[in-house]
Amino acid sequence: MNRNPPIHSSSVILVSGGGRGITAQCVIKLAQYYPCNFILLGRSPFTETEPEWAKNCRNEADLKKRIMQDLIAQGEKPTPIKVQKIFKTLSAQREIATTLSTIHQVGGQAEYLSVDITNYAALQTGLASVVQRLGTITGMIHGAGNLADKLIENKSEQDFDTVYAAKVEGLENLLNCVPPSQLDFLVLFSSFVAFYGNAGQADYALANEILNKTAYRLQHQYPTCHVVSIGWGPWDGGMVTPQLKKVFTQLNIELIPESVGAQILADELHDSYANTAQILVMSNPIVPSLQPLNPDLQTFRIRRQLTLTANPFLYHHVIDGKPVLPAMCGLAWMANTCEQLYPGYQFLSCQNYKVLKGIVFDDTLAQDYILDVKEINKSKSGEIEFEGLLWSESRNGIPHYHYSAQIKLVQQIPLADTETPLMIRQDSVRLRLFPYQDGTLFHQPYFQGLKGMLKISPDHLMAHCRFEAIQVRKQGQFPVQTFNPYTADALFQSLLVWVRHYYDAGSLPLQVQRLEQFKAIPFEQDFYVSLTVHSSRENQAIASATASDSRGQVYLRISQMQVTVSPRLNPLFLQNTC
Repeated sequence: MNRNPPIHSSSVILVSGGGRGITAQCVIKLAQYYPCNFILLGRSPFTETEPEWAKNCRNEADLKKRIMQDLIAQGEKPTPIKVQKIFKTLSAQREIATTLSTIHQVGGQAEYLSVDITNYAALQTGLASVVQRLGTITGMIHGAGNLADKLIENKSEQDFDTVYAAKVEGLENLLNCVPPSQLDFLVLFSSFVAFYGNAGQADYALANEILNKTAYRLQHQYPTCHVVSIGWGPWDGGMVTPQLKKVFTQLNIELIPESVGAQILADELHDSYANTAQILVMSNPIVPSLQPLNPDLQTFRIRRQLTLTANPFLYHHVIDGKPVLPAMCGLAWMANTCEQLYPGYQFLSCQNYKVLKGIVFDDTLAQDYILDVKEINKSKSGEIEFEGLLWSESRNGIPHYHYSAQIKLVQQIPLADTETPLMIRQDSVRLRLFPYQDGTLFHQPYFQGLKGMLKISPDHLMAHCRFEAIQVRKQGQFPVQTFNPYTADALFQSLLVWVRHYYDAGSLPLQVQRLEQFKAIPFEQDFYVSLTVHSSRENQAIASATASDSRGQVYLRISQMQVTVSPRLNPLFLQNTC
C-alpha cells in the first residue's frame, strides 16, 4: 500500500524514552532522513551545564574521584552509593546532551522534557508548553520501558508496577494527551519476549503483548494512521548486559546492531509500507531447549471458556443458523494443548479422533469446557503419546463428551512422503459443481477453500484447493500453530462434496482412525486433495485422503475418515448465516 510519507519537514514527533539508549539512536537516524522537530521524553533530570569540576573529564575512574572530592568539599561522606548515584545522573545528562546535539547536527530540532509518563498531570502540563513552541504533534514513538527481572515467585507488586506502568499506563497517558486521530504514525517498541516469553520476565512479556494488541485495535480504529508494534529482538546495547549477550550467543541469536535497528525503524516509516500492525525483528527464532523427559506418566486438566465474540471465524461456519465449532478445531485444541505442555515437541499424528457431540454456540454453550489429558507413553526416541477428552457439564450436572483422540508429539517431524507428481487435468464435471453456491457445503468465505473438482468418480475425488489467510484476531481462541485447522478442513469438505454428488444428502464428520501431518497446510498456497472412498451407504461414508502440493509433497494424510449421511441436513446447510 503506498501512501504519503508519514514524516515531513514540519512534523513534530513525540518520543518516550528518546533521550538515551537505543531509542535515542533511532531518533538520530530518523533525523538524518527527516530533519523535523522531536520532543524527547525521559525521567532523567537534565541541565545544559554541568559542574566545573566535571568538565572535560571522561574517564570513569577520574570522574568518580572528582565526585568524591566534591562531596568531601561539601562536608559529606563519599559513600560508594552516593558516588555511583551522582555518576549515573551525570552520565545520563551527558548522553541526553549528546543526543540533542547530534540531532541538531544532522538538521533536526529537538527538545528534552524531563517527565515521568506514568504521571498524567505532569505529562499534560509539560507537553502543553512544548507544543506551543514546536506545534501540533503529528507522530509518536513509545520507546520507554523498565525491567525488573526475577522469577515470578520472587517478584513483588512494586516490581510488576514498575514494568507494567512504563509500557501500558505510559502509553495510555500519551494517547490521552495526544489524540491518535491527529497522528500520522504511531510506533510502539515491543519485545520478542511478548512472543516467546523469557524466564524472569513475565511482567515484561505481558506489558509488551498489551502493546501488540493495542496496535491492532488502534490500526482498526484509525486507518489513516500508520500503527505498528515492533517486537525487537535483543539489541547490542541498551538493556542487554554482557551476561545476556552470552545467553543469546548460546541460543544462536545475533544481537541487533544499533545502526541496523535504527535503519529498520526508518525503513518502516518510509512512504511505502505494508499495513501490518505487528512485526518481529530477530536474526533467528528461539527454539525451546528440550529437557529430559520425566518417565512418570502424568495427567492434566485444563478448563477453558468459549464465546462467540472471541471467535469471529465461527460466523463463517454456521449450520441451521447456529455457529458450530469445526471438527478440525477440536483436534487443534487438543494438539496445541499437548504442545504447550512440552515446549519443543511438535504434533505429528492422532489416532481414533471422534466427534462425540459438536459444540454449538447457542443457549447450549457450556460455561466451561474441560480438557483432560493423560500421558500414555513416553519413549526414549523422543515421542510422547496422550489420550485427550474434551467435555463439559450441563447446568444440572450431566456430563457431555465432545471430542476424544490419542495425540502423538515428537521432537523431530519425519521427512514428508512424496507421491507421484499430480497430473492436473480438469474434468468436465468440475463445471457442474459449485459446492458453496448450491448448498452442498454450508461454509462461508473463511472456509471456502475448494476451488474446483478435478476428478470425481464412484470411488475417487480430486480437488484443487486454496484458502485465503484469516487474520489472527479473527482466529480468536484457535490460532494457527503447528496444525492449521482451517486449511485441513478441506479434506472433510471434499468427502462432503462426494457424498452430496452420489447420495444427494448432507454429511458431517464423525471420526478419523488416523491423521498424520508432515507440514501444516499453509494459507494462500495451492494444494490438492486426493480422496479415496472405501465404503458408503445411505447413512455413512468412509474414505481416506491426502493433501499435497503440485509436486506430490504430502502435507497431511487421513486414514478411515468417517462422516454421517442424512438428507435432513440439506435444508440446514442452506441456513448458513446467523
